[in-house]
Formats: sequence, structure tokens, C-alpha cells
Amino acid sequence: PKPSANQRHILQELARYSQRIVTMAERSKKLLECVYGIPARKIAVIPHGVPMLEPSGSAAELKERAGLRGRTVVSTFGLLSPGKGIEYGIEAIAKEVQRHPELMYLVLGKTHPCVKEAFGEAYRDALVARTEKLGIEEHVRFVNKYLTKAEIVDALAMSDIYMTPYLGRDQAVSGTLAYAAGYGKVIVSTPYRYAEEMLAGGRGLLAAFADADSLAARIEEVLQDDKKKKKMERKMQELGRKMLWDHVASCYAALFLQVLTEHGMHRESQAG
Repeated sequence: PKPSANQRHILQELARYSQRIVTMAERSKKLLECVYGIPARKIAVIPHGVPMLEPSGSAAELKERAGLRGRTVVSTFGLLSPGKGIEYGIEAIAKEVQRHPELMYLVLGKTHPCVKEAFGEAYRDALVARTEKLGIEEHVRFVNKYLTKAEIVDALAMSDIYMTPYLGRDQAVSGTLAYAAGYGKVIVSTPYRYAEEMLAGGRGLLAAFADADSLAARIEEVLQDDKKKKKMERKMQELGRKMLWDHVASCYAALFLQVLTEHGMHRESQAG
């Protein structure tokens, strides 16, 4: 939202040479119009795609396989970096296990390669140390691997809550949140731009940035009200259906055909 002169110039030039600009969120469309001066007619909104994969079992079966029988699972997946705010998620879980000793928080994914190259595993080590200091080693599991799409889908299928405690307010899109939305999960998140849009209308719950108490309160809200949880899941499933790859692909195909048709008509008019 506050680009440097060079950032603004680059995006404006890209727009000038493009027939269309595709963005994955309505808020980004407004930003492109108001901040970068790109005409609305050039901007198309097509949601982030989600793979059309079935989980390899029911939630109960997947939990059984993972050694999580009878556990309430909260998960976060993606490449680890300090901006993800996982430390606040861990602290929120520490607060909640006092009321819900069955809680398990899955932190899934490798350290971001750029972070690892610069700082090694310092962030992951700090998270593990925090978990140990809080005495919740039995309630937090780190899975240090790059997940396949099938593994992501299975992890989401057995999750009762998906959490993104990210720290950057201006994050325009989150692929991990998109996946969770596509599979109709109840999501607890900090209010970055994409989360605000995706969780609007009662589709999920927003917590304050860098605030473990706020995250814990939102998790508690879900755990205390099963009817509310199911209602949020239904609302998210309605949105999620529009994010599956077949629907997204058809949106792109329609956009390409529209642009090709306009371009053909323009060439014909020039020839005439």
C-alpha cells in the first residue's frame, strides 16, 4: 500500500503492457486502482486455487495413523520464518491446554530456505526451546519437512482448527490459508489483509497481532461452541468450492477467451 517510487513504476509498467492484471483478492484490486492508478477494467479477481484431492481417510482415521487418537488438533503449515508468528501460536496453546489437555498443535513445514541460509535453524530452535520452557512438549509437534499436496490435504482433514498467527498486516494472499479455506476449515488468524477478506461474514475468527491471549480466546470460542464451529465450517465450504482448481481453471479460461476475442475484434477494426 505504500510503494517506493520504483515499486510503483514497475507495477504500472507491467500493467501498461498487459491486457489484464489478475489478483487473488478484492482488496488487492482496490489497491491496484487507488494506489497504482491501474484502470478497473484491466483488473480481474480470480481466487487462489486449491487442489482437488480427497484425504486418504476420515479425520478419526488420520488422527489414529498420526498417533493423535482423541486429540483436538490445531495446525499451521508452510515454510517457517519469523514473520509467521508461530511463537504466539505456541503461547496460545500453552494457555489453552490448561482447559483442554487434549490439544495438539502441529507446526508443519521446513524452514524457509532464505531464512535457513542466512540464520540456520535459529528460529525453529527458538520455537522448540519456547515449547520446552512452557512445558508443553506433549502438545506441540514440529514436522520438519516439505509437505506434498496429499500430505497437506491429510493434515487439514484431521485438523479441528487451522491457525495463521502471521505478523505482517499487508500480506495480500496466503496460500496456506487458501488451502484451509478450500477444505472448509475453521480458521483462527491475525487480521492481515487476506485473512480479513477470507474470514469476513462469519467464516472464521480474527485475533490481534502478536497477542497470545487473543489467539487463545479465539481458539476457546471455537472449542466452547460446536454449533458455531459447524456454522463457520459450512460458510467456509461455500467459499471454498469456488477455489477448487476446476473452478479456478474455468475462470482463467474464460478470461483468456475474453481477452483473445477483444484483441481479435480490435485487429479487425484496425484492418477495416
